[in-house]
Amino acid sequence: MLKRAFFTLYVVVVLVILLAGWGLDRLYQKEANSHSVSELERALILELARQVPAIPVAQQATFLQQKLQRLSLQGRVYRRDDLAESALAEELFAGEALLLTAEGGRQLYALLPDTDWVVRVFLPQPNDSRWYGIYLALFYLLLALVIFLWVWPLVRDLRSLEEQARAFGRAGATGRRMALGARSQVYQVSLEFNRMQSRIDELLASYKEMTYAVSHELRTPLARMKFALELAQASEDEEVVARQLASLRCDVNDMDSLINQLLGYAGFEAQTQQLVMHPEPATALVDLIQDLCARIGQSHPRLEFAVDNKLAATEVVCEWPLMERVLQNLLSNAARYADKKINVELYFSDAYYTVAVEDDGPGVAPEDRARVFATFTRLKQVPEKDTKGFGLGLAIVKRVMNWHGGEVVATDPQRLKGARFECRWPLSERQGGGRLSDP
Repeated sequence: MLKRAFFTLYVVVVLVILLAGWGLDRLYQKEANSHSVSELERALILELARQVPAIPVAQQATFLQQKLQRLSLQGRVYRRDDLAESALAEELFAGEALLLTAEGGRQLYALLPDTDWVVRVFLPQPNDSRWYGIYLALFYLLLALVIFLWVWPLVRDLRSLEEQARAFGRAGATGRRMALGARSQVYQVSLEFNRMQSRIDELLASYKEMTYAVSHELRTPLARMKFALELAQASEDEEVVARQLASLRCDVNDMDSLINQLLGYAGFEAQTQQLVMHPEPATALVDLIQDLCARIGQSHPRLEFAVDNKLAATEVVCEWPLMERVLQNLLSNAARYADKKINVELYFSDAYYTVAVEDDGPGVAPEDRARVFATFTRLKQVPEKDTKGFGLGLAIVKRVMNWHGGEVVATDPQRLKGARFECRWPLSERQGGGRLSDP
């Protein structure tokens, strides 16, 4: 941003100096050349013309030269035939006295009436300091005006940014965003500031949700543990004590699972977006999915998994550890709600890799498809199954796909009756014709 601002200001100043200097110089030269022959200069011409006829022709040139010297004037005398034909010569021969501006002064050309002599007299430059001062003042005023017109929008936008930062510092994440034009010198700064505000809004919302979730999720098992301890302490029956200890063990496991989930999500919140993208054959992605299906199937033996690969021999570019976490969360989520079947599809769609996971469970209502990716969101459609999660899996999937420049969406099912989640991320720039070049 600073380089762009410096470059544009430099270009503006240079152009103003060149164009304004050239234009005002032309005006000044035009003004200087626009002086007409004065009465004194005309009287000089007439006096010379009056005295010449009394001098012999052979001595007229010498007489005129000496006359100019006695008048302390520098000049030369030419015959009419010595001048080349030109537009100025035609004006001169028509009886017009010409006053031309040259370096060091002015030159007066005049054809003496009723003679063949042309006199060129060097006259001192008149004092045009008044016009020179006016044009110089105009030059600096124009330069100052252009710089002001360039600097004022920058100062205005920086002041807006300062006010926004001050308001944000006082009130926190207010939801207000900078709205500057794309031609503003601080447009990129405003975009980064808005991204920072959005990120802080997101972190604060996540913090509030996490605080609520922790307090809510821990309250129930802690209450059960307290009740179980009191029962175990009050009872002398070993069977009752063993049952309460088993209940305590389950509650401890639930709390440990929640803490692990929270730590995992916090790790994703703190992780940077500098991904290590690596190409692998599509078969590697298929193998990864099949391995995850096999592992999840051990805990859900009732389920049948099917993988439909339409990527052929194409290579897939992504950060594989993060993509494994995405697939694991999607498959685990599907396994929690599916009745019997889970289908996984891999294909290309509009220059995007797409992985779709579909189950035959209760599905996701259209009005809930957007908020299902929010942190700590559980739809409570199947209460006995919703208690097994904490609402963080799909939020992690969404964050990872955003890092990949893609998205995850919940869509209408195509083969089964349940939920369908599609993950899309763009093909690598190295990709050509649907196939990645060799790394």
